[in-house]
Amino acid sequence: MTVAEHTKMIKTEIQLPVDVLYSLGIDKARMEYFVKKNFLLELYREGRISLGRMAALLGMSRTEMLGIMKDSNIPLNYGVSELNEDIETAKRLGILNESSE
Repeated sequence: MTVAEHTKMIKTEIQLPVDVLYSLGIDKARMEYFVKKNFLLELYREGRISLGRMAALLGMSRTEMLGIMKDSNIPLNYGVSELNEDIETAKRLGILNESSE
């Protein structure tokens, strides 16, 4: 199931002069992706969305998202809660057991 299949989505519009897009050689689809990606990157930078959620909303893997973050000079937000979540996931997958901690 994709993010779109279980999340109610909204659509918003921005208005720009056509020459802005055409002078840069950007079509509408590319501009929509650019705006969405940068909006989500800013939410991530502010700590308001997780890496996994951001990647899912853009339809890519976390690894691909990390590459985009690197290219955009956005540092990884990885705190204690993320570490604990990763530990729980590793335990659930059998990668880590209680004695490994």
